[in-house]
Amino acid sequence: MSRPGRIQAGLLLLSLICVEAFATQPGPASLCDAAQTSYFSCQTARHRTLSLCGTLPSALQYRYGTPGKIELSYPDDAAQGAQQFAFARYSRYQTERVEISFNHRDADYTVFDYTENGKRSAGVHVSTVAGNSAEIRCAGEIMGTLAPMGKSLQCDTDSALNAGQCH
Repeated sequence: MSRPGRIQAGLLLLSLICVEAFATQPGPASLCDAAQTSYFSCQTARHRTLSLCGTLPSALQYRYGTPGKIELSYPDDAAQGAQQFAFARYSRYQTERVEISFNHRDADYTVFDYTENGKRSAGVHVSTVAGNSAEIRCAGEIMGTLAPMGKSLQCDTDSALNAGQCH
């Protein structure tokens, strides 16, 4: 094989390796239907996905699980969902904390998206009436952001982030 032929073959092999590596890397998952907007989505360390899906200003639904098995979707009817969620936000220099909360079956759920000094953390915090609580954090890439959703959701006046006021 001539030198130009070997160079072309080498470039072809390199491009195939790059395509294969890209194809096997998991991207941010979403549990949203094709007709919905995925406002926020991430995968957890336990290989579950949490997503906020809908068509705001009225339709919104929280989903948790895997593409083959949604373990929790709230509310049942996404069309009226935006009325079921509350929004809280706090920001200052190099800090933004945003939360979207709801109550379902004697448990409080708070989807959070915090950025502080350039580091981002997100997930969902769940606390029950019985006093049990758990935090499920996003692992890896986080798709979307919660902040723009505040225009469509009611203010959470009980949240410390809002300091009793809504903007």
